[in-house]
Amino acid sequence: MKRLTAIAVVVLGVGAAGVARADCALGDPPAVPEGASATEAQMTETSGAVKKFMAETQEYLSCLEFEGKGKPGGAWTKKYNDAVEQMEKLASDFNKQLRAFKSK
Repeated sequence: MKRLTAIAVVVLGVGAAGVARADCALGDPPAVPEGASATEAQMTETSGAVKKFMAETQEYLSCLEFEGKGKPGGAWTKKYNDAVEQMEKLASDFNKQLRAFKSK
């Protein structure tokens, strides 16, 4: 009986995970201030926002992988690649402005 209950819990958990992932959505990246004129507080806040966005994007990528599993490329692959490019651009922009901030 315990084994049957454990199997039911696993099956229900997997089913719920599929339902929870049914809607892959990603918000907008945070704005990056000009490092040459930004305050330390602005850069610190932006750093936190960038880290949060990166984590959210990783979750989004996992969702897309789950949704696209067993399907050939196409729409989900484009969304995945676009999200990766967005992460790379945000990281590059933030690092550029951080260097400008540190050089003043």
